[in-house]
Parts: sequence; structure tokens; C-alpha cells
Amino acid sequence: MDARAFVALILLFGLGALIIALFVRRQKHPLMNRLNMLSDQKSEEEGKNDQSSMLREAKKGKGLFSRIGDYHRLKLLRAGGSTELRPLVTRIFVFGLVGMAIGGPVVGQIGLLLGFLTAAMIPYLLLTIKFKRRMAKMEYDLPTALQFIVNALRAGHALNSAMAIVGSEGPVGCREDFAQLNDSLRLGVPLIQAFEQMLHRTPSVDLQFMATAMLIQRETGGNLTEILDRLNSVVMERKRMRGHVKALTGQARMGGYVVGALPFFLTAGMFVMNPKYLEPMFGTQLGHYLLGGAVFMQFVGALVMKKIINIKM
Repeated sequence: MDARAFVALILLFGLGALIIALFVRRQKHPLMNRLNMLSDQKSEEEGKNDQSSMLREAKKGKGLFSRIGDYHRLKLLRAGGSTELRPLVTRIFVFGLVGMAIGGPVVGQIGLLLGFLTAAMIPYLLLTIKFKRRMAKMEYDLPTALQFIVNALRAGHALNSAMAIVGSEGPVGCREDFAQLNDSLRLGVPLIQAFEQMLHRTPSVDLQFMATAMLIQRETGGNLTEILDRLNSVVMERKRMRGHVKALTGQARMGGYVVGALPFFLTAGMFVMNPKYLEPMFGTQLGHYLLGGAVFMQFVGALVMKKIINIKM
């Protein structure tokens, strides 16, 4: 088989795997579907010409660039920062130029493109890291926040007042989300839409549990204190299970990090010790094709390994 055809086949296989991974990742959680169903029922009762339906219609009519801008604003919002796009675009171009300055002299013309694309992904990686840290901190403090709400309800406070207490005096990981939720309720936003905004900003399964339990109790009735107390026990058990799973998969994750970083460190070491050994790889067109295919396969392999060790709970 020709080398170009072989590399093209590998790239096609990797692209298909990436599309399948993105499709699986976009599937919604059943609790989110339940919350959306309750929201649609509430919207039908209040009428089709309310503000939420107008916003949905406006969102459907947006163009490609507007959707790309909304996607990046959502990533910035979930990372806990400002939704201004200019600093993010500036960082992307600065990192890309630095990558071109490093990759161009080393690899050549193709190094300019590879260096720009590789370095331009660093701001996205930093956003993902900030988002995961924020989610981990929120999920760690959520049982304490639920206990705050339960104690406030037992002391005679209303639900809105109990959530306001969490927003002002609760744990740091949940304080900002509950403060914004309380601000929305004080401005007259219905509870279900306030929870939708909260989950849009912080897509946590534990928060979806809490929102679904409160909304169902509001529709059907029942002892909210007892419901939230049991929910707190469930969230605590999920927290314990996440720690257990993280401990069990620690060796696999460390092995994935070592295997993923080994080719880059090995290439750097060989380039320092014997630069002429890698000249066919960096100085010929076939070497450029093989290098691009290897980098892409490394990226796809990292995604597959991450998918294997990332156990959803």
C-alpha cells in the first residue's frame, strides 16, 4: 500500500472515532431530559408567547458565527470567568504565534501549521482544567450546602430564604451558584427557569438531582425537608463512590499519562543526542506525512484512553 494512502486511511479512521466520541458526549443525562420536560410543560401552561419561547426562537435563527461565539462564551462562563471573547482570542493568537516560532525552525513549513494548531489549543486546555476544578470543588461542597438548606428548613425558613443563606454563608464551592440563583428568584424569575440557568452554567448531575427533586416536590407535594435529607445521603454516597473509583483507576490513568508523553520525550531525547538520526523524519515529505499521522493517532489514542477510564456516575 502506498504511504500516502496508508496515512489517509489512518486519518480517516481517527476522524470517525472522534466524531463518534463527540456524538456520545453530546447525549443528555436523563435528569436533564426530565427537567426539560417539566420546563416545557410549565411553558405550555403559561403560554407560548412568553420570554423563554422568544429566546428559543431567537436562538434558532442565529448564524454560524453567532453560535460559535455563544459556544465560547458558554465555555468561559462554565470556567468561572468573564464571557468577553477578546481576551480568549488574544491568548489563542499569542500562543499560536509562539508555536509557529518554535515549530517553523524545527520542522519547516509544515511545522508552522502544526505549531500554530498545537499551541492554539493550550487556552482551550486551560479553560477545561479551570472548569473541571470548579466542578470538582462544587460537587465536593454540595453535601454541605444541602445540609445548610435542610437545617434552615427545619428552623422554619422558606426554601428561597434557605437557598439565600447558602448563597451568602454557604461553602465556597457552591456560594456563587446559589447566590446567582437567589438573585434570579428575587428578580421574579420562576424557580424552574432559575434552575435551568443554574444548570446551564454548572452542568452537574448532583445539581440536577437537587433541581429535579425540588421541582417534583413543588408539583406533587410532600415533605421537602425529608426529601432533601435523603438526597443529601445519596449525594454523599456518590461522592464516596467517586473517590473509590478514582482510587481504583489511578494506576490506569498514570499509565495513560506515561504512554501518552513517552513518544514526545523519546523524540526530544533522540533529537538532542543524535540530530541526524531524525533528519529523514523532519526533512522529507514522507517523514512529514508519517509525523502528522503519528501526532493525530496519538491525539485520538489519548481521547480513547480518556473515554475508557472516565466512568460516568
